[in-house]
Amino acid sequence: MFNKKPRRNFRQRKDDSSDEEGEQKNGGNVEENAKAAVVVNKPSKVPQNRGISCSSKRETTPPKADSTEEDEEALELTAERKERDGGKKKANAALSFSEEAGEPEFRLKKSSEKAVLFQLKRREASPVKTTPKSVADGGGIQPSLAQMEDSSDQASPRPLHCDDNDAIVEDSDDDDDDDDDDDDDQLDDYEKRIEFAPRQKSIRERIAEKLGGSNGSLSGTDGEDQEFWEETQIGKGVKRRTGQQSPSGSESSSHSSSSSSSSSRKDRRRQKRKTGISVPDLPSVTVSMVKRRITVKLDSLKEVHRARQAELRRMEMDVDSARSSAETLEESSSELQLKFYRAMTLYVHNLVECLREKIVEINAVELELHTLLSDQMEGLLAQRRQNVRQEADRLQQLSYSKLEQSSDSTNGTETHSDPETAPKDFDIPEDTQPSAEEEEQLQKKTADILSRSQAVFSDVQDDFCDVKKILLRFKEWRQSYSDSYHSAYISLCLPKLLNPIIRHQLLAWNPLKDVNGDFENLPWFTAVENFCHGHDHEELEQTDRQTLSNIIERTLLPKLTAFVELVWDPMSLSQSVCLTGVCHRLKEDYSIFEGEQSKPVKTFLEAVIHRLRSCVDEDVFIPLYPKKFLEDKSSPQCRFRDQQFWTAIKLLGNMGKWDVLLPESVLKELMLEKLLNRYLMITLSSQTQSCSTVHACKKIADSLPLSWCREENVCLPQLQNFRNHLVQEVHTICKKTPPEETNTRSVVVEVLQVLSRIRCYDSIMAIAEKYHYEDVVYSHQLLNQETI
Repeated sequence: MFNKKPRRNFRQRKDDSSDEEGEQKNGGNVEENAKAAVVVNKPSKVPQNRGISCSSKRETTPPKADSTEEDEEALELTAERKERDGGKKKANAALSFSEEAGEPEFRLKKSSEKAVLFQLKRREASPVKTTPKSVADGGGIQPSLAQMEDSSDQASPRPLHCDDNDAIVEDSDDDDDDDDDDDDDQLDDYEKRIEFAPRQKSIRERIAEKLGGSNGSLSGTDGEDQEFWEETQIGKGVKRRTGQQSPSGSESSSHSSSSSSSSSRKDRRRQKRKTGISVPDLPSVTVSMVKRRITVKLDSLKEVHRARQAELRRMEMDVDSARSSAETLEESSSELQLKFYRAMTLYVHNLVECLREKIVEINAVELELHTLLSDQMEGLLAQRRQNVRQEADRLQQLSYSKLEQSSDSTNGTETHSDPETAPKDFDIPEDTQPSAEEEEQLQKKTADILSRSQAVFSDVQDDFCDVKKILLRFKEWRQSYSDSYHSAYISLCLPKLLNPIIRHQLLAWNPLKDVNGDFENLPWFTAVENFCHGHDHEELEQTDRQTLSNIIERTLLPKLTAFVELVWDPMSLSQSVCLTGVCHRLKEDYSIFEGEQSKPVKTFLEAVIHRLRSCVDEDVFIPLYPKKFLEDKSSPQCRFRDQQFWTAIKLLGNMGKWDVLLPESVLKELMLEKLLNRYLMITLSSQTQSCSTVHACKKIADSLPLSWCREENVCLPQLQNFRNHLVQEVHTICKKTPPEETNTRSVVVEVLQVLSRIRCYDSIMAIAEKYHYEDVVYSHQLLNQETI
């Protein structure tokens, strides 16, 4: 703790301070005094009244003696040195007595040349001796050092002091070039304390005593370990620095340099090896072990390197993203964004106000056009129903009139007069069409309505009525500020916003006459398709990819619903083909009827089901006549009956075109339970000619949807009556004519094909085994579903 030189200005002792000091100054020789002492400690000039003072009063308790044998030897050595120096030192080292204020007082006067020496305890078994070092200014102490070595005292040539841990510490000189940062923390000479209490025994010594050692000494290897341990502890306390001097002699504590302590420890270790101390054997290290450890370490470093590279790549990507974001922010300033939003707000407000005004005119034109088409269709339906009713009443009267023979001069005679010109078998009747004059008048009224509809947007700029230009505005918003575009749910607002304009363009479109999808050729469809599936953006990242389907669902389906309710005739084959074709295209291309059904889809399907149900209930009529009238194919009763029968088969085929669009349960109810089993089967049972019956059965089977019988191995329950009739027909044909005849064989093959279509495989095998038609079954592959 005294490695630093205290930065203090020492005051010189005055001449009148003490007579002994004057005598010391006059007779003393500084150089000789320095040679006589091992280390000369020059204490700082302390002010008066400092030192050890004693009063005239006697203490009640005598002080304890703290001296040991080592202290006596040190005093004797000091006395010898004083005699050798020729008695040059004065008696100033003794206690001086003076009286102040009439009271005797003893004062200790310390000479500036006094040295306090502490000796190490003599150890008899110590094999190592401390090599003394000479101090830079201590050239005259060699005789005393030799004397000390002769007496086997391991005393250091430097003054030593005991620290708090009872370790022997050497004093070192002060370096003038050391830092003075810790000077204030050092204690003055008069503030130091010297503990004169007996040194506490070390842990090692206490353990040795408990183990039963004699006089606290160890022998052999234990003694060497004890000495090595004690020297190690001394080395920890002693921090020696060469060329340093302690500021005081009585309480000095010096530290040896780390280099000297480390070298001394190395010397001790060498001596320990010479004495024969065994070194523990270490495990052998092989090349494979070193190689394996290097490999493991290399793999660990590679893994860390890969992790650092991945982190570096992520950081580079983050830097690029931040740079692009910064560039984007620099390019699009808040002022430009605010200006764009204000312009877009004003544009949307004007567009909504314009469409809100024009939607009234569009609704009026659309209603007028639908009313015109509805009136025409209602006129045709009313005329057809009236004709059927009148004909049925007339034939009913003819059938049960007693004047039947006399009535041959009327319409009945026309049929019998030319039996060869009458058709033998009926087929699907043609659709009811308006007359040429009615069609011409309809076209004229339609053109007038469409011409007036063109004036709806005549006073509106193209930016507010052209779908392409409107979508360009929203496209710019989507490209410039996509976050706000998606936050505003523009993709959900566009169908409702564009609805009036699209309806205006669809005024001339008739889904009952659209064969090739004319709505896809309109301008609005092209503009919306480019907006949703254009080439300037990736479709996977585009939320507007469903906008086209939503527009069709909310704009096109309501128009289809209106045509179904007001204009569509389910008995018309051409209208049913066009309408179902449009619906299938919407399902396949735009997924309109798939998944969860929306409100427009539900409304449309309900309208179709209601229209088909009303047609079955109101337009299907097949009269019943006596057998004698039906056997004559030229009779008006038979002809009227066949006409109504084939009209019902035609309706059955029109219903079958709604497969996959309408629920399967609804179609089976209308087609099988009502139309087939209630009307058609009664007529088939009353047929007298086998050829006409087989032809009608084939038409009925062709009208059934293929999806009903696909992946089925048994006949549907609703078709059991139809299957029984076909089997009975085969038996009737084979009874009338031999099964081997060509005509009979061809008719039976047609019936077997109908049974194969409705999956009546057991009936086919039964007929083939009974009438030996196995070759027909395998040649026509009647048991293979893929052939149907």
